[in-house]
Amino acid sequence: MHKNTGKKSFRLFNPIFFAIFFLFLTIPVVSFPQSRNDLPDTSHLQLSVNKVDSIAYALKLKAKADSCLETMLYKEAESTIKQAYGIAKRFKDLKLQGKLCNDLAECYSMTGRHEKAEEMYHEGFQICSLIPDTNAMAVILINLGDEYAKTGRLELAAETELKAIKLKEDNHDYRKLAFYYQKLGELFIERDNARWEEYAMKALMLTRTKEYTTMYATVAVYNDLGAIWRIKDDFVKAEAYYDTMYRISEEAGYKKGIATATSERALLLYDQGKYQEALPLALKAYGIIEDSNDDYKIVYEATLIARILLKLNKPAEAIAKLIPALERAEKADLLPEVLEARKYLSDAYQDVGNYQRAFYFQNQWISLKDSLDGIEVRQALDDLQTRFETEKKQHLINRLSDINLEHERRNTLFIILLIVSSVALVLLIFILRLRNNTIRQNSVLHEKEQKIMTLERVQMVRDLDFKSRELTTAAVHLINKNEVLNDLKSKLSEAGEKDGNMNQVIRQIEQNLNLDNDWQNFNRHFEEVHPDFFLKLKDKYPSISNNEERLCAYLYINLNTKEISQMLNVTIAAVDKGRNRLRKKLGIDPDVNLNEFLKRL
Repeated sequence: MHKNTGKKSFRLFNPIFFAIFFLFLTIPVVSFPQSRNDLPDTSHLQLSVNKVDSIAYALKLKAKADSCLETMLYKEAESTIKQAYGIAKRFKDLKLQGKLCNDLAECYSMTGRHEKAEEMYHEGFQICSLIPDTNAMAVILINLGDEYAKTGRLELAAETELKAIKLKEDNHDYRKLAFYYQKLGELFIERDNARWEEYAMKALMLTRTKEYTTMYATVAVYNDLGAIWRIKDDFVKAEAYYDTMYRISEEAGYKKGIATATSERALLLYDQGKYQEALPLALKAYGIIEDSNDDYKIVYEATLIARILLKLNKPAEAIAKLIPALERAEKADLLPEVLEARKYLSDAYQDVGNYQRAFYFQNQWISLKDSLDGIEVRQALDDLQTRFETEKKQHLINRLSDINLEHERRNTLFIILLIVSSVALVLLIFILRLRNNTIRQNSVLHEKEQKIMTLERVQMVRDLDFKSRELTTAAVHLINKNEVLNDLKSKLSEAGEKDGNMNQVIRQIEQNLNLDNDWQNFNRHFEEVHPDFFLKLKDKYPSISNNEERLCAYLYINLNTKEISQMLNVTIAAVDKGRNRLRKKLGIDPDVNLNEFLKRL
């Protein structure tokens, strides 16, 4: 159809050219994301200038996404994570960025987008290595190893997961280490059952210590041990492990764990030939996860149901389960599951007497199996491919004939297309001008907003500086006042020990040395400059007394021992004792600077 496009004598009034030109004009302008992995760039959004509030909002979004991940709603989690990532990126919170990269990679992985998942894991690892956050780096490595395993690169997966374990053990970080050994053991399923069992048992030992595991890791360990003993035909031990797995998942409300434990118990009954008992359990497991986005689990559970139905001589029902499962597996690129679904579909169609469909799926199964095993395609499938290519060529010939028949009709539409194209071009120019005006207006508005924010920040700095000066002035005033009054009291006491009027003056001086009024005045200024200090102090150390709070405040603004004794109207020795008691209550060593410690709260 486009053979003449390369010639110099290309006809300007070719109707096909104008049709393509018209379609081009009517295509809407599409904005592609500038950042990697479809992650949004929110630098243009009118987010709060307060970093703390914005990061807090991003953490709320992450918590919402975590809830979606727990319930296997990966598509919903993905959009929430991308929004949170944009905020974290804008405010350069590398720790949060790394965690969100890991979560987003999980969403990609569980929905079949393995290349994007790997890319996100690598990006997250690079971000975490800048901090560096070794724990987060180890988490990403173990997940990346699992991703390699899903795509058949088992050696690379083992190497990556061993790096994750070494990273944690070298840093003496044994938190959640059970999960790491469980994941490493999974790599040896069907390759080396002895090593699988070795790592699973090591993970089981680690689950005895709470901080060395998580609920998800513990569930996975019991699942592995159940499978190991099922392979050994020790169904009693296998059932005990699956029952424990089910109980832990049910107590935690972990849907995926409940579904897996239920389906594994069904598989256990299947291996024992108890198909009638296995079917309700398999259906229950499928019902738990059918509304999730976990393609692998849905396909696995549907295939298990179909296998049981075939054993119960219900091939039609098995086909009804296998067809959508195969479509889902193909869409998610789950090749082992596609292979299994094709095999059982061939068996099911053979059972219902539809040998044509049975032969079709048998060929499909053989083709994929040969591809996965690295074997050349059989001669029968070569013949099938030849027939397919012949039919495709015939289809192309028929299509070219139809195009020639429609050629004259296209010529009659040429004038209409030309007019519509002209109108579309005028509209496009108008839209572009309107868009440029809007961009200019937005740019001016943005500049004004930036100036306003700059002025607000300058004013905030000035206010804080003024309040700091007020606090310092108040402290100096109180120190000077107490010093003068104490000195006056001492002189009056020496001059008139027996004089009643003199004693009355001394009592008035003591009333003016009352700490409560002075403290209230100082506290008001201190709270304005350091609003959250006392809340943080009480939250971390609830047993601290009011006098110790005062001492902390004076230390925070760098008053020395003599100045503090004058503020508190006590001796220097009493202040030193108070500092020592405060160190013990705060649990800090003598060589730690108390002032700096309080400023780090």
